[in-house]
Amino acid sequence: MDQAAAARGEEKVHVALPAELKTGRSTLWWALGHFRGSGAKLVLTHVHVPPQMIPVSTCLLIAVTMGVQFHVSNVSPEQVSLFRKIEREKMDKLLDDYVRQCWKMKVKCEKLVIEKEDVVAGLVELIQLHGITKLVIAAAADKHYSRKMDKPKSRTASEVMQRADPSCHIWFVCKEQLICTRDKTVEIAPADTPSLPDIGQTIMHSSPHQEQNGNEMEMRFYDELNDACTAAEDLMKRALSEHVRRQKADEEVVSSLQRAKQYEELYLEELQRRKELEGALVRANRELALLKQEMGTPRNQKSTIMGERQETITDRLILRQRTVHVKSDLGTPGQAIEPQQEHLQDKETIPPHFICPISQEVMREPCTAADGFTYEAEAIINWLDEGHEVSPMTKQPLVHRELIPNIALRSEAEREWARAAEEREWARAAETVTIEVNKSLRDGDRDYGMVAAGARDPA
Repeated sequence: MDQAAAARGEEKVHVALPAELKTGRSTLWWALGHFRGSGAKLVLTHVHVPPQMIPVSTCLLIAVTMGVQFHVSNVSPEQVSLFRKIEREKMDKLLDDYVRQCWKMKVKCEKLVIEKEDVVAGLVELIQLHGITKLVIAAAADKHYSRKMDKPKSRTASEVMQRADPSCHIWFVCKEQLICTRDKTVEIAPADTPSLPDIGQTIMHSSPHQEQNGNEMEMRFYDELNDACTAAEDLMKRALSEHVRRQKADEEVVSSLQRAKQYEELYLEELQRRKELEGALVRANRELALLKQEMGTPRNQKSTIMGERQETITDRLILRQRTVHVKSDLGTPGQAIEPQQEHLQDKETIPPHFICPISQEVMREPCTAADGFTYEAEAIINWLDEGHEVSPMTKQPLVHRELIPNIALRSEAEREWARAAEEREWARAAETVTIEVNKSLRDGDRDYGMVAAGARDPA
């Protein structure tokens, strides 16, 4: 008995309640019915065993439906701590419900809980620590009850009966029925007396029975238990195999979904690039059409100008042959054409933005780099391949190595080259016309001189 209870003269009866709800309830009901009017205080005693097999979230469905759990060594410490905390809270709630039931029946009650890996060791320790002299414990689960039962069937009850302090009086009950008791023993019997129990032995009060029938029932019980354990192990193996199979299937599904998502992203990127290329192609075709149109216009203008020049030369020759004073009006023919040739030569001067900053040559394949400047493609590629990471112009780091063709500059350069070529052709044509005009004028002067000489000398 506890020292505080002994000082108050209060009697306490400890009721060992297991984790099984049905068995614990029947044990408590027997204690309430037996000690209700005695004035004793019931102490609901429970040894909480931390669970070693824990269901985890990845296999919770299998654990619930098929009873598959995993050892704590294969589960993270956080999951173990969380699950054990939940189990303790559930047990505390169950004990609190028992306490409320006792108070409703006007029976004083309190609870005593210890956490231990072994239930028997926990109960024996509580008996020693608290000086428990009266203990009610289940002899077996209610489903194993029979009228012929005369001793504890469960391992826990049997070991408690053997290991508990001899001063503790123990009642063994099952399905609200008293099976047997173990009276407290405080003396050692003499050797010559008939077999009286030593310290720690038990004195059994039970109904008469046949030993053979009891042994047969016990053997049958153990056979059933062995079959149940074998079936449970087989079920566990099948459940684990099914879990592994489903886990692999889930992993394959997740992998397939990830690949499908990647393919979808690649398709969308390719579709976007296709749209951009189509847009660029449309713009390029439009610029090409404009370029062809611009290149065709100078040719038409050149044909018109050449035709007009030819007509002018013919008219001037005719006038030169018919009139004498035309010579002084024409002046020197080359003086009107030479400034135009000089103007054409000035136009051939290359604009600075057509010159590559690296090679200092005219750009044939202009490309824009990350710094916003335009370079000859081969020159900037060689610059990057040599290990340079900065801009040739700004000396600032380049954010990327991508090059974008400068179509506008290339188109402008091509138009400039075409215009320069046209002007060169016009210059050559003008020079040819000048030569022909000068030759025609010289021939005209010679003819005029011959005519004049003939007029002075009729003979």
